[in-house]
Amino acid sequence: MPEINKNKFIKIPTLGVIFFSILLAATSFYSGVSWAKSKGTSANTLGETTSANVFTVDKTDRPELKFFVMSFCPYGNQMEDILRPVADLLGEKADIRPQYIFGKVPNLAEYCKQRSGDPSQCAAYVTSGYFKTEAECKTTIAATSKTCLDEKNYIKAGNGTLYDSLHGRVEANQDIREICAWNQVSDKKQWWNFVDNVNKNCTAQNADTCWEEQAKKAGLNTNKITECFNKDAISLIEKEVAETEKYQVSGSPTLLVNGVNFPPESAYTQDGKGTLKIGDKVAEQVKYRTPNVIKQAICSAFEKAPKECDTVLNELSGQAPAAGGCN
Repeated sequence: MPEINKNKFIKIPTLGVIFFSILLAATSFYSGVSWAKSKGTSANTLGETTSANVFTVDKTDRPELKFFVMSFCPYGNQMEDILRPVADLLGEKADIRPQYIFGKVPNLAEYCKQRSGDPSQCAAYVTSGYFKTEAECKTTIAATSKTCLDEKNYIKAGNGTLYDSLHGRVEANQDIREICAWNQVSDKKQWWNFVDNVNKNCTAQNADTCWEEQAKKAGLNTNKITECFNKDAISLIEKEVAETEKYQVSGSPTLLVNGVNFPPESAYTQDGKGTLKIGDKVAEQVKYRTPNVIKQAICSAFEKAPKECDTVLNELSGQAPAAGGCN
């Protein structure tokens, strides 16, 4: 596979090509695929009581919500489902935009040594239940290291810089396509439809051949997305890397309202009973990741909140959203 230089990206045929991806099944025990905040059990949503934790943010005429995700992080996909009704409600009155988390690999050998596990620690891995035998552990680590060292599993710039995404090369490709789609459409509902289609119908293994049909269903121009991918991938990735570094973001999903983390870390408690005062309302920890609470956070950042902020959105069906992430 050719390298990417400053003027040309890897050519992707209209019908798509299958890229290599890192086999996470062999690496999930050390890659930090998920982490969890403590989960509460209360069913209440926004109350009228007071709280020691207050969400404070500078007010603007058009608040900005940046949500940092990876295209195949299940928690990030869940957040996209949560944000969709908020985005539909507020429309252009708020700037609700996706950001994507990429990794920049300065030293592949050292990166893979850290990522692939230490064979000298196989006895501890077996004791911890990650493997049945030390032999299995060593074989897996050797195979994972070989895969990790293969540059085909990364996006490579002309200057030799490598970029990756947690769930492999295919996820990195899809991240770029979703950025291209966002930048190309004036009607953001098309983008939301595209992402929803991909989340439901594609995986981190088949997205390179699956995405195009999903884009067409959403009314997107797939040729323009491919052209953007081929021409602008590295510059787009670098912009995302700059954003994640600026805000010190490492986990998907991460939300920032006018540059302030939402919810703040202090709003979580180990017993799951944390609360957060947002404007004149109080949200309970179990409800932080719900449409109405996130809408309230954005609305608290308006100089003058629009009438849409008075709308009560439908709650999500089923259990409360899982308070976890990919990092």
